[in-house]
Amino acid sequence: MMFLYNALYTGALALLLPFEYFKRPGPLRKRWLSDRCGSGDSGGWKSKDAPVVWLHAVSVGEVISAVPLVKKILQELTPNVVVSTVTDTGQAVARQKFQNSVRLIYVPFDLPHTVRRAVECIRPDIFIAMETELWPGVFHTMHAYNTPVVVLNGRISSRSYKGYRHIRFFMKDVLSMVSLFGMQNEVYAKRIIDIGADESRVKVVGNLKYDIESPTVVPAWAEQLPVPMIVAGSTHEGEEEIVLAAFKRLREQFAGVVLVLAPRHPQRFDEAERLIKRAGLRCLRRSMFRGVLPQLDVILLDSVGELAALYGAGQVAVMGGSFAPKGGHNLLEPASWGVPIVCGPHMDNFPMTGEFIQQGAAISVTADSLCDTLGMLLADNSLRQRMGTVARELYTRNSGALARCVKEIAQVLAAG
Repeated sequence: MMFLYNALYTGALALLLPFEYFKRPGPLRKRWLSDRCGSGDSGGWKSKDAPVVWLHAVSVGEVISAVPLVKKILQELTPNVVVSTVTDTGQAVARQKFQNSVRLIYVPFDLPHTVRRAVECIRPDIFIAMETELWPGVFHTMHAYNTPVVVLNGRISSRSYKGYRHIRFFMKDVLSMVSLFGMQNEVYAKRIIDIGADESRVKVVGNLKYDIESPTVVPAWAEQLPVPMIVAGSTHEGEEEIVLAAFKRLREQFAGVVLVLAPRHPQRFDEAERLIKRAGLRCLRRSMFRGVLPQLDVILLDSVGELAALYGAGQVAVMGGSFAPKGGHNLLEPASWGVPIVCGPHMDNFPMTGEFIQQGAAISVTADSLCDTLGMLLADNSLRQRMGTVARELYTRNSGALARCVKEIAQVLAAG
């Protein structure tokens, strides 16, 4: 079965490689291709007397979840940490968060020779895959080198679960290469077992996203932003129109309200700006802020890494990825600030959303009811305070996954 997987992967790679290569800026191409082909130095960056931990986080969300974990590993277990990502935005956030404390690479293509080359360079003592990163080639190669593979903060969405069940005969072989599955909750634990994981290797360790190192200070430039302010974070294609339409109606009732709009992907910043102007709203890009705030309606957050801190300046948070079928984004970031949360119907990637709604920390709406709900919240300060208090309590109550994950990593390293 791995032969077929490798053949299909190679075929897809041959088609996509030119596009993936040339879409990146010139200075980045050589490094990207070198990393993805598994090339690297001889390991002169390592401390010889300590184990090497290789942690893979595909993109921004997984990188942010991994930040406190990586810092704990550096503090308590080893100075030798490699962090790999797939996306450029994941690289940018990892570089910002970790500075020079880790070795940062793009993950190699999931083929035997590229992964083998990377393993020979890095010589990891453990490979940690974050969340849903189930890489057959990587897992098989690590197993061949007797390198334990651990999945942490594991989750299996409903969509992935249905797909994996159709290829359970293949997934059972892939999952047999994993030493430990540290899943976020019982639902995900049952799903990973059902698609082939050995039950004795599955543990519920909690959700690392509850242990995100949340900002405690609003960005200095945002301190002069007017109130009331709504922060719509990590929006996808089609969602900006929904938010802007609701916001235009809302301004009829709340003339001074300001919207911060933060598209999920940087390549959509220009498109979002065109949509804002087409809606007849005054727009300021974050990158154009020069210390004096002009009259405006919408701030376009065209920066990477500031959204989590900016939630603290808002009165209401609207979760992107939840009005389009994208599975939602991290409602724990506004919850850590005690900000009430509004989300659409598609929050599948964050099962804790149900608890937030039931406990009164979040409200689920449709595109049509978004404006009315925002108006209700802006008009009722006591309701916002109650929702925000519950959101912060839920965030605090569900912490602790970090300590459990570090303990599991330490045990795997000790056993090796």
